[in-house]
Amino acid sequence: MALFKPVKLGSFQLQHRIVISPALRHSLAVDVEDYFRTLAPEGGLVLVPSLVPRLEVSIHKRIVNIIHDANGIAFYRIGDGQGSSEGLGERLKQQVADAVLAGYDGIELDAGEGSILQRALHGCESPSGAISQITDLLHSMVKTLPAERIGVRFAPFAMMNGVCLSNPLSLYSALIEAIRRCFPSLAFVHFVANTTFDDFEYAGNRSFDAFRAALAFPHDVDDRSAQGPLFISSNDYSAESAHAIAARTNDLISIGLASDANPNIISLLRTKAHYKLPASVSERLADIDSTFRTGKEYVLEWNADQHARVMNAMNDLDSYLSQFDPALSYEGTDKKVVWRKSCWFACDGIGHPLLDTEDDIAKFDGDLKDGLTGLRALQDGQVRSSLEYLKYVLDSALVTTSQALGIGNDMIQRCTVRYRIIKYTAHAGNPGGIGLHPDGNLLSALITNGPGLGVYDFDGTFREPGFNGTIMMGGSTLYRWSQGTYLPTFHNVDIDQEQVKVSIVAFFNFPDMVEIPRSVAVCKEESSFFHDIRRIKEDDKLPMGELAPLWDIIIEKHKLVLPPATEVHV
Repeated sequence: MALFKPVKLGSFQLQHRIVISPALRHSLAVDVEDYFRTLAPEGGLVLVPSLVPRLEVSIHKRIVNIIHDANGIAFYRIGDGQGSSEGLGERLKQQVADAVLAGYDGIELDAGEGSILQRALHGCESPSGAISQITDLLHSMVKTLPAERIGVRFAPFAMMNGVCLSNPLSLYSALIEAIRRCFPSLAFVHFVANTTFDDFEYAGNRSFDAFRAALAFPHDVDDRSAQGPLFISSNDYSAESAHAIAARTNDLISIGLASDANPNIISLLRTKAHYKLPASVSERLADIDSTFRTGKEYVLEWNADQHARVMNAMNDLDSYLSQFDPALSYEGTDKKVVWRKSCWFACDGIGHPLLDTEDDIAKFDGDLKDGLTGLRALQDGQVRSSLEYLKYVLDSALVTTSQALGIGNDMIQRCTVRYRIIKYTAHAGNPGGIGLHPDGNLLSALITNGPGLGVYDFDGTFREPGFNGTIMMGGSTLYRWSQGTYLPTFHNVDIDQEQVKVSIVAFFNFPDMVEIPRSVAVCKEESSFFHDIRRIKEDDKLPMGELAPLWDIIIEKHKLVLPPATEVHV
């Protein structure tokens, strides 16, 4: 098997081409040590994440010794994702010295997603400026550590401030060629395509082949005799895809988040076995599945830091919407109305940047006026930054929920997302709201900064979920796709007389006017479902439509009396 072919990494002999690159983002010091004690690198490279600068040098030394005792090679990732570019060189120089003191075999310079170096690279006006940023730092580092013990991590397709590079191939190919020319004995370049959310990595669909070619065939023909840096690729590889990439390329294959719960990842890849999920994630997926089968909402709670950041971002959206005139909402099943200020944004899928042209948003099922207001919001740097953070939180919840419901990775990548921000106020000084309804899409992910959302369960229970997490709800499209396995979430919004609140909701939907395969996990046999969003929304409103039996149950269990004009099949 090509994946288990030995390879030289500088002066180190690796026994296989698998790189273990755990995330360990939520681990404490004792958890980190325990993790590495269970790790079985089997003579491979281990990239220790930069979350452990907080640990004492003595703990770093123990981590290195544990990896060495297990016949692994330990490189430590250095970077400063939360700091400023001023003084970065000196800070990195100190991190290199600390890594050497702890006994690490080498270091990985982090210029990947969210790092200061990524911001610097994407902010350069020309490739030459970006090249100077990296090569100047590497020249400083090789004074302390040989180049063959240094690697660099890149994320060429990652967004920065909500925007992807218009031509990443040109910039990063130039960087690779400069690195090989200036540092021919550098250990490796590590290219990451996936986005890491709370529970899952989300694979990118862009190819690394141009970067592989730049490394293999530099412009200087006379330089082809040198081995040059190795190429490490990372993209949420399953066992099957890892073997396929290893057979097609000379890459070292990096396994990231999956290695957190699978310290025996080398053995699993050898047998092409499935990875297991962390116990907490497995429990969460099971809870989501059982919750959606009953038509209830599921709340993905935030920690204290996330909560503070979310609320700050919501305040920014509130300030932006305050400048616009309100419009009256549509009448719901109970004739409620509310004043609201609103705009929306869209993207071609999770992990994709927000669309920023009128032609692009005109393709979506949404009022164009509010869409154009959203485009103007993207021109405000503060608003865009806050919106991008909220988008990340919503996207993370959508990925976790989709996985729980059997929506496969390929289909998740094909789904579209529309994000609407709404500022609610009472109508004419009177209480109001949005009438009882299920959303017409596949899934809805909601963040709000105030009370008012009410959920009507099929057992007659009424509940207000609160606003301390991302609220996930199933839509009528999910109900149809799952052949009734997952019930839609019936909900309304009430606004008190003096209440003002802001919400952002992500509407997640299948691609329109195509056949969608059903999951065998929720349907007894393989079948497909033709997705026509306009037909679904029209049918949802019909007294004798597909949702009529569900309305019957909700009305009966909650003892509701709806206005005659909108009464639904009672």
